[in-house]
Amino acid sequence: MTSASFNQNPSKAKREASERPLVITDHGEATYVLVSYAEFQANWKAPKTLFEALRDPQADEKEFEPARLDFDSRTVEF
Repeated sequence: MTSASFNQNPSKAKREASERPLVITDHGEATYVLVSYAEFQANWKAPKTLFEALRDPQADEKEFEPARLDFDSRTVEF
């Protein structure tokens, strides 16, 4: 939506933003994004820790236990 259209009909912009994020342009360049408050709270308001940002929510919650390395069979030369 252009900024002129937004200024002329903000109710239309609110209706569209309730369905999906609405990009508002100024001279053909994206300048603002209008989203519903619920979407804002869900996606942008609460800061995430690095763990939360990188974790795979579909992943298994088991602890990672790599196989133990054994150096007994290796020979050391001096």
